[in-house]
Amino acid sequence: MTFTIRHYRPGDADALAELFYRAVHEGTAEAYSDRQRAAWAPEPPAGPAWSTRLAKAFTLVAETPEGPRGFMSLMPEGCIDLAFVLPQAKGTGVAAALYRAVETEARDRGLSLIWTDASHPARRFFLKQGWHVVTEQQPEREGVKLTNYRMEKRLA
Repeated sequence: MTFTIRHYRPGDADALAELFYRAVHEGTAEAYSDRQRAAWAPEPPAGPAWSTRLAKAFTLVAETPEGPRGFMSLMPEGCIDLAFVLPQAKGTGVAAALYRAVETEARDRGLSLIWTDASHPARRFFLKQGWHVVTEQQPEREGVKLTNYRMEKRLA
């Protein structure tokens, strides 16, 4: 798959919302129940809160001529807040390319630690990038418990 990595633009918000929704509902089906996925993402995010979340972070988009295939965002304090690829883009290098660019940015900013709350599938990806699990967590959304993992990587 040929793609380019570029910075988020405000006009990307709707496409990235749909990508996020599909990644949750289709891409994590082997790890989470229908009920859990519905609680995690009952609908694609929309509105000013979603646009602001993407814009206030260092957000990168992997784009093909057909549109975005993935995106990843780094918050100023070192949290990888969002890391999603379309289900058909799994295993194509999209996530790895986004991650390399985000880690480079974190290093350029002088961050000594980056962290995230990773889903089951994301945990496997981050372990391959040299991260480690700090703890398993059981956040609750819409009255439904989801398992995720606090993970981190030291950069210094």
